[in-house]
Amino acid sequence: MESSGMNPSDLCEEFAEILDSTASVVNGVCLATRSRTNIHPVVLGRKAESFMFIPQAFSFENMDRDGRALCLGETVILEEEINPFLSKLRKHGIIVTAVHNHWLFDKPRLMYMHFESIDRPLSFAKKVRDAMEVLITHPVGVSSRANNPNIPIDNLCDDFNDILGGTMHTAENGVCMVMKSRTNIKPVVRGRSGRSFLLIPQMFTFESMTRDGLALCTGETVILQSEINRFISKLREHDIIVTAVHNHWLFDKPRLMFMHFESIDEPILFAKKVRDALRVLTTKEVRPKR
Repeated sequence: MESSGMNPSDLCEEFAEILDSTASVVNGVCLATRSRTNIHPVVLGRKAESFMFIPQAFSFENMDRDGRALCLGETVILEEEINPFLSKLRKHGIIVTAVHNHWLFDKPRLMYMHFESIDRPLSFAKKVRDAMEVLITHPVGVSSRANNPNIPIDNLCDDFNDILGGTMHTAENGVCMVMKSRTNIKPVVRGRSGRSFLLIPQMFTFESMTRDGLALCTGETVILQSEINRFISKLREHDIIVTAVHNHWLFDKPRLMFMHFESIDEPILFAKKVRDALRVLTTKEVRPKR
């Protein structure tokens, strides 16, 4: 995840506090993140509790003179929560932009909702906080397989990051996460330019590694429509499971699509396969056509 090196502003900190999240600045944009730690998923038979699977993330940017900004949000959500949460967002005038899966072979079934608004950031945060009150807080799901804390991953995560060219990576509790942004893509959403990590992400993880060196490996990337099938072909050449191809946002130019993929593999081998697939993606600057 590319960071500007800036500390979050007071407004960003207050935005995150309302949403019970951690504030950061990525690509010069306020980002508030948290995980739904009451959900304990299993994917491909392995514990899957990294941020990749149970995220909640919110951002605001490009504020006008009236204090209104492009506000974005997303959350993992259970099937039975979808319609109550949809109803709450709509009562607050927030635009629901996508409801879908990101993964396959997941238990419980994980769905994801994305939403956007032009609003004052703190007003948006309070509306979203109110909507999130319909989400359950009791534990859901039981991991069938625990991460093995005796398997060190720090050096392996460093190598995983180096192969994938991440700008930020972490190795905590048996989970390695690598993040960067496709900053060559310059989107406009609802008439406002956007640099939020939620618009242009690339994330790669491995977790639940066993002593045979195999782990649950996952990836996500923003992708242009013209790149989708070439990227799919490359992933499938490497036997990586493509789990979803879809939009996350509405009223975006160029049209931003997102691809998610997973595999049980050796992390370094997975990283090399993904690096090979990523080579089909353009590195040229992409802006909306006028």
